[in-house]
Amino acid sequence: MTFFVLVKSLVKKVISASLLCTVTLSFALSGVVTSALAEYSIETEVDAYYSNLGYYQDLTEKAIPEVVEDDETSAYSRLWDSAFTMPRFMLIELGVYPLPYAGAYMKEQHPTAYDKVSIGNLNLIQAVTAGYEEPYALSLFFGSIVRFVQPGEEKKVKNRGYTGYLFSFGDQHIVQNTLVDDRWYELEWKIKGDQDFEEKTLSWSLRVGGKFHDNSDITDVFHIGVRRNHLDAASDEVSWFQNADIDFKMEVNNETFDVTQLSIFINKKWPAPLFKKSTFEFGIGLIHERNKYIGSLAPQSNDLQLILRPSFKF
Repeated sequence: MTFFVLVKSLVKKVISASLLCTVTLSFALSGVVTSALAEYSIETEVDAYYSNLGYYQDLTEKAIPEVVEDDETSAYSRLWDSAFTMPRFMLIELGVYPLPYAGAYMKEQHPTAYDKVSIGNLNLIQAVTAGYEEPYALSLFFGSIVRFVQPGEEKKVKNRGYTGYLFSFGDQHIVQNTLVDDRWYELEWKIKGDQDFEEKTLSWSLRVGGKFHDNSDITDVFHIGVRRNHLDAASDEVSWFQNADIDFKMEVNNETFDVTQLSIFINKKWPAPLFKKSTFEFGIGLIHERNKYIGSLAPQSNDLQLILRPSFKF
């Protein structure tokens, strides 16, 4: 069996249970092991939309710089300053998109039930799972790293900032909840950060790159994307900037530079009194496509897609 056949078999067993629901359960498992030469760790994150298993390896014997950041802008500036330095760590990550894969599985294996979950021309399963183009991916990242800390709080492996170069690949693509054979690869330059402290959680990314497909009916593109996720459990401020997420992405044809896709997603969070940092969330977004899919895939594409993601996280 090939690697991707094994991945498909594992993912299908996991999602054959009932993942298609409006409740998202998120948690992370991580640990650090120190060798004689350099620090490495194996980390796992489980989420209904994106779950992953990652192996982190330091490439030098120098300790990871620790940064105390109280200001969000300072955190961005710190990472930007190290954006073009020599890579000092490596990450190998296997990522799986359970809900998007579950949507494709439902459409293929249970089409009658899938079609019944509709309001007019809007299929609710499609709306809940839209915005993800592959069921899984294998990634390799080389870059620089800093560790974010707060005085008086436990140091967490997750609290890191990264800048560097990402190579990802896979062998399937999702078009309107339909799995399509496609050997694809993606090259990106990326700035990414995660801060998970006692009262606040903040994550962000800026990425620029290109995605290329073996399937000639899928357009090769260059893209730019910006994402910011924020939670302050102690805040009751009514704001679309605080306790909110935003994700924007633009793709252009790599030959003509015509825009092939624009997407924006906004997610609002309301702290819930059930668990510490638990939240009720509701996200809404739009995806506009133009000539992203051609040939036999053109009839399956949709010029405008609605994204809906109600969830509860703890």
